[in-house]
Amino acid sequence: NLIRKYEYTSNFLGIPIDITDDWCVESKNGIITKEKIGGTNCHQMIGISYYNSEDGKKLKKDIADVFNSPGGKEKYWEQVQLVERKNNYKIAIRECKKEDVIEAKTDTSKFEKLKEKKVEEYNKAAAKEEESFIEEFVIRGLGET
Repeated sequence: NLIRKYEYTSNFLGIPIDITDDWCVESKNGIITKEKIGGTNCHQMIGISYYNSEDGKKLKKDIADVFNSPGGKEKYWEQVQLVERKNNYKIAIRECKKEDVIEAKTDTSKFEKLKEKKVEEYNKAAAKEEESFIEEFVIRGLGET
């Protein structure tokens, strides 16, 4: 289960993978040691992470410090704890399976269909409202002459 009621350690979810050209992490004894793009025998990052209270407080400060440092605005947020200030953290790798994850940007066809339907409904309602307005205008206009 990817989302659990309680998390007691700071962790980043990743899929064990033999080879990838995507964002991934290396780990030793269950602790993330390096973030990189592309690798072998590593964990592909999926973007879900949890932080304990202590790390959350450090992260709040470290994100602000890195963001305000030269080049900081070009960093991804997870690079703060996994790269820029990694000595301040011990982030565990929490393994999951590829089947556990559905990437939102992969299959948007259902969302697009829903969006099209809502736009169509809005356009019909707007056209009906405009038609009623014109009809009222014509009726009132003809009644005054």
